Amino acid sequence: MYATITAMKTLVTHINPHLDDISAIWLFKRSLRAGALKKFHPDFKDGQIKFINASRDAALKEESEEKIFFGTGGGKYDEHKGDLEDCAASLVWKDVKASGTGDFTEIEIKAMDDLIEWNRLIDLGRGTNYDFGPYSVQAFIRSRESTQEDSIKSYELGAEVLDRIFEILKRIKRADKDWEGRLEFESQFGKSAAVASETVDRSFTRDKGFDLILMYDPKFKSAQFFTPSFEIDLEPIYTKLIEKEPDSGWFLHQSHHMVICGSSSAPEHKTELSFEELVQIAESA
Repeated sequence: MYATITAMKTLVTHINPHLDDISAIWLFKRSLRAGALKKFHPDFKDGQIKFINASRDAALKEESEEKIFFGTGGGKYDEHKGDLEDCAASLVWKDVKASGTGDFTEIEIKAMDDLIEWNRLIDLGRGTNYDFGPYSVQAFIRSRESTQEDSIKSYELGAEVLDRIFEILKRIKRADKDWEGRLEFESQFGKSAAVASETVDRSFTRDKGFDLILMYDPKFKSAQFFTPSFEIDLEPIYTKLIEKEPDSGWFLHQSHHMVICGSSSAPEHKTELSFEELVQIAESA
């Protein structure tokens, strides 16, 4: 009896890949892991990546059940064949949405919509100036060395960066939902809001139009008061908090724009004050 030998699946793009080519392969593999794109063999999710010289027709000659091309070769996922408003990753995502999103959740679909649109605009040259600046993903994702070894390093780095961006976008989508349940009130600091959430953070609230924001995480019993204004001093809130909880680890940031108890940098600190008590302190400070 002979063992069946199955050829390793291969995903192909051009050497020294762009962010879009990396994004397309990353999305394709992630989609297979989520149970989408069922028309492709699931082994593609662990397929090897091969880099070739940019080509207009390699996919037309070589694409098969064992090999798929992205961003080059003139195949289904190569935008250079005339898909003027698309990029390789957006072609993959369109295919996913057309054929069924598998186990992607509603939050994940919304987050992926944002990620792919960001990538598409960059690939079309329509991103913001920051997207093309020296601190952008575009600036560091490519090594500019046209070798197989450096190209795979670029892919691995890009995949890690995309994983982290995707997690951030999912948090933002969850924060959007949590923010709908916020409590608005007036305090001496101005227009104020309080929200119980594991995902709402300072960057999310900065442009929401409030002078003071209380963020309380009921899971970890952490809390922070934040003002985006450079004219507001939160020391009165800090003073009331340490009167109530002198040993809970409340911290007044040196800017006096944040009062914090517990964070990813100080997970052992917790507040025993309830959400309602924290709101009362903000109202009375």
